[in-house]
Amino acid sequence: MNHYLKLAEELHRQVPVTDAHNDLAGELLIRHRHGETDVIRHLYLDHWKSAGFQLIVSSVYIENSVFFPENWRHLVPESAASSIHDSWKALWKKHALRWDQGYENALEQIRVLKQEIADAPEELCLVTSGKDLDAVRAHHKIGILLYMEGLDCIGNHPDRIHTLYQSGVRGAGLTWSRQNLLATGCCSATQFTDIRGRITPLGQQVIKELIRHHMFLDISHLNNDGFDQLVHLLPEMDATLPMIATHSNAWTIHPNYRNLTDEQLLILAEQGGITGLNACKYIAGSYEESPIDALCRQIEYIQSVTGASHIGLGFDLCDSYSRAKYAPVVPEPEDNLRNHKEALLLTARLLERGMSEQTVLRLLGLNWIQYFEQVLQ
Repeated sequence: MNHYLKLAEELHRQVPVTDAHNDLAGELLIRHRHGETDVIRHLYLDHWKSAGFQLIVSSVYIENSVFFPENWRHLVPESAASSIHDSWKALWKKHALRWDQGYENALEQIRVLKQEIADAPEELCLVTSGKDLDAVRAHHKIGILLYMEGLDCIGNHPDRIHTLYQSGVRGAGLTWSRQNLLATGCCSATQFTDIRGRITPLGQQVIKELIRHHMFLDISHLNNDGFDQLVHLLPEMDATLPMIATHSNAWTIHPNYRNLTDEQLLILAEQGGITGLNACKYIAGSYEESPIDALCRQIEYIQSVTGASHIGLGFDLCDSYSRAKYAPVVPEPEDNLRNHKEALLLTARLLERGMSEQTVLRLLGLNWIQYFEQVLQ
């Protein structure tokens, strides 16, 4: 293994390693509200540097409860109050969710993230253009690219896409694993239900706004009905950017509605998209084997379906976020990697299992960098 680990370290220095999904902005806001500062430097920077990460795609993820009105417990049946998801459904039916509260939260997340980047200008850079991406590579910085993990917060205001773009956001998913005014999400990773629902006319209008602003569209939390609809909608709308799945895995390896069927993986690949490996144990399916081998099986299978040019990393490492959210309680770990540095162990194991160096380089960053060059041109 030492030989493969050494080779992994060399490969991680040859390409800007990219993680296409991290709930960084949301975690920063939680920790800043707890009184912490300089969070990226204290918790993330060394791990990113150790494994050669140069591009982190930070989601703006908004908790369900942020949208709840102050008197929400009076509006929710007692049978639904014990579950955030059930409470969301009850409030949705009553048209009681507060989209503006989510919008304010999103802007606050963006502000805090920008503050942390401004406090470390020699090491961090907000990536909003091709010029920024070039600077990341030329000056060996770590770039952070913003996107919305769900557009619940825009409510019925498509014009807010422009404001988010002006704030530095360069992509979006229509919804997280919940229903909003635009679309319906798939069930959460710990559930197993085929949730039905189509992209609404308002959602279609928002897609046109994303296309107009040359922003990418992430389908990782979209339900199957919405995915099928997009396959026909995007060509009709003359979309120039392929849709992507920033943090999803293969259904065939682990049946979960957060994962993609072979047909969906192929559709993404054929229109130029990429699937990012999710390292969450519920989505990777690492219950009876080593966490690293579970991730390897997902990678190897997705590559066998899509080819080496359509897979990347989208770890969605949530344990640090959860520790911040639930402090002082320490929640049960959900990640197959303890931190970004352990990406080296994943690479070493892939090499040991026979993956070629060129395929590894594509996985680590070449594919995502080529894609985001299209987004940022």
